[in-house]
Amino acid sequence: MDSNLTIEVNHSGSFVPKPIVYFNPVKVVVSNVDFRSMSFMEFISYVKKLVKDGRISVYYCLPQRSLRDGLRALEDENNYVRFLDAGYENGGMINLYIDHSQETVMEWIEEEIVEDGSIDGNTDDDDDVDSELSDNEFVEHEPDDEVIQIQPSDDPFIYTNIGM
Repeated sequence: MDSNLTIEVNHSGSFVPKPIVYFNPVKVVVSNVDFRSMSFMEFISYVKKLVKDGRISVYYCLPQRSLRDGLRALEDENNYVRFLDAGYENGGMINLYIDHSQETVMEWIEEEIVEDGSIDGNTDDDDDVDSELSDNEFVEHEPDDEVIQIQPSDDPFIYTNIGM
């Protein structure tokens, strides 16, 4: 068995709640590294050097799951073993998420699940919405004549005041 794991490290972004997303990440793909030969602390040191930040929280997401349903904290040796196993079971690939701001990400996820009233992310309401949408056979739409180009901006004020 190949002992190398390919990890997509998402860093320098921000977790945002409702629904939980990792906004504006920098992605780095790390491969050809034998992570099984590293201890948990060696792995965390490796990640800290990679993202050039010493104060981070590290999370991974179970394959084929949304962040809400699959995000797991990577806090100790046991979590590290589960993280490696999940990656190897997914063909040697897994996503890692770095939180630089020490947010309460897992609490946000718990609140979302409680508000939805579901554990697995599926509610009976989801089926109703799907059936209503599929019943609409025709939607009238007139094309816009004007195309507005929006230039990207790093200004956080713009993003926090949209719609005001």
